[in-house]
Amino acid sequence: MLGNAALFVFGALQHAGVVIGSLSEPVIIPASIVELLCALALIWGVVAVLTGSLKAWRSALIGNVIAITGVAIGMVALAVGAGPQTASNDLYHSLFVPATRAVLKRH
Repeated sequence: MLGNAALFVFGALQHAGVVIGSLSEPVIIPASIVELLCALALIWGVVAVLTGSLKAWRSALIGNVIAITGVAIGMVALAVGAGPQTASNDLYHSLFVPATRAVLKRH
């Protein structure tokens, strides 16, 4: 979950206009906001698990559902032409959901 959260932060920075090395994405502020919210939801789930909260599993599940929802919204937005598509963004969207399913299957 922390790895996925880091990828969301990375995406949020890029969609806010921050160029990281040779990687850049078009500036899409709504995408940046959604990605940041998804990262925070995942971090919230990780903190719950690491602190041994009685509601850890539920928090982790909710964090991942929020992240999956954010990715789905992004995929739909790009499919209807609401923003510019890039190969790296398409790849990220296609890999995120299976990666999240793998995290959730472990529990």
